[in-house]
Amino acid sequence: MQIETAKDYEFDDAVERLTAVRDSLEALKQEEYYLARLIGEQMGEMGATKARTEAGDVVRLERSVSYDPHILARLREITDPADLLGTYTPEHDEIRRIPEKWNMVKGRKLATLGTEHQSIIDDARIYSAPKVKIYQRDERLTR
Repeated sequence: MQIETAKDYEFDDAVERLTAVRDSLEALKQEEYYLARLIGEQMGEMGATKARTEAGDVVRLERSVSYDPHILARLREITDPADLLGTYTPEHDEIRRIPEKWNMVKGRKLATLGTEHQSIIDDARIYSAPKVKIYQRDERLTR
């Protein structure tokens, strides 16, 4: 159905069609979730974060990372404050309470200060669920 023909529906028919479309969308979202999970598990079993299908499509598992600020707090105890500039913002009051903040794009450099620093940073990592990205064979990978 094209959108132009949707205006031809009577009210009851439009409501019925919308309900059917929403049901279909929900079923498709569930199928997408399970297929992505299956592909992620299969790639995990292969030990791969990137794979190519027989058709030539490239499949990548991409995962974002965040850090646990309670674990990173141990870095304050062992790091010179000058080394934390631009990386760490202490908790402070403005009009409202502002919690401490870690910029781990800059803060990853703290790992070069020793194994204890590296261990704390590794312990603080929180990985998101992997996302399956599929690139058609004629697309170029940009990452």
